[in-house]
Amino acid sequence: MRRIAIVGAGGHGREVADVLRHAARAGEALSIEGFIDENESLHGREIEGLPALGGWEWFDRPARREVQVVCAVGAPNICRKLVLRARALGLSFGDAISPLACVSPGAKLGAGITLFPHAVVGVGARLGNHCILNLGASVSHDSVVGDFTILNPGARLAGNVMVGEGCNIGMQSSVIQGRTVGAWTTIGAGAAVVRDIPPGVTAVGVPARPLAVRRTLGAGAQSAVRAITQAVTPNS
Repeated sequence: MRRIAIVGAGGHGREVADVLRHAARAGEALSIEGFIDENESLHGREIEGLPALGGWEWFDRPARREVQVVCAVGAPNICRKLVLRARALGLSFGDAISPLACVSPGAKLGAGITLFPHAVVGVGARLGNHCILNLGASVSHDSVVGDFTILNPGARLAGNVMVGEGCNIGMQSSVIQGRTVGAWTTIGAGAAVVRDIPPGVTAVGVPARPLAVRRTLGAGAQSAVRAITQAVTPNS
């Protein structure tokens, strides 16, 4: 039987607990130990019927090193930090996959995946480590999603889409077939990506356009953002 601790006791973590409970009721052999959270005010409390176990020091006892962790924070950069901390402690990662998710036998999933109810992963699709597909999100055939990327509820990727590491794909947004979204980019809720989006930007609207060039981007990425913005701006 898998023993799992949920890292993060916020709203997203509580939803992940529901996914795991549902999986257990459906017959998966797992036991939820509780929540790991650095917020000391939560320690010792009960949250949605599960104990707040403490911070990372909870794993100091050797027997607890066998417990898998699921990083349940809905922000890619924070999730990455938590994963690196867990790796430094020598911990292993578990998945939280709803029995109501639909995963093709021809899809490939990385470690630490979370799939909410009615998430769909199509044939030939590949999800990197610690990806989250929220309620009703879908990744169509042969698309590739990088580590730590989050698809929020109802987000849709068509076939042959490439999404880089650490992206945040907004609620009810869509990416048409064959497009690329660069690493650590945010796509706003309801946006429609019809052209490639460079790394490290926030893009919104229909069609999706980068809001601004980030100063931290290199000259090449800045030029790409400007080119995309000009290409999708209607002539006045």
